[in-house]
Amino acid sequence: MLEKLIANFIIATAKAQESVPPVLGIPTGTGVTEQGDIFTFVSTIVRWSLGLIGVILFILILFSGFQYATAGGDPKKTEEAISRITAAVIGVFIVGLAFVVSNAVLGFVFGL
Repeated sequence: MLEKLIANFIIATAKAQESVPPVLGIPTGTGVTEQGDIFTFVSTIVRWSLGLIGVILFILILFSGFQYATAGGDPKKTEEAISRITAAVIGVFIVGLAFVVSNAVLGFVFGL
């Protein structure tokens, strides 16, 4: 009985080794593809980083709004919160403009 189990295990192991995945191959079902080139990679990095910066600026606006709401009439805290909100809103416009420009450049020049 034990010999039969060991023999089946060895046969199953040998059969499993027949279908060796390719070296540096990407497993299927992971969502990762091998298609694309350096321009696609750069455009993905640019879009993700601009999106992340936008999220950070949104959180900064929320935090500054909370700081403004809880200033309690203190002019120094109120002024600091307003200046931070102003800077964050300007940052949102700059990031939005950078997103539009980067998409235009990547679209017209590289066809992405």
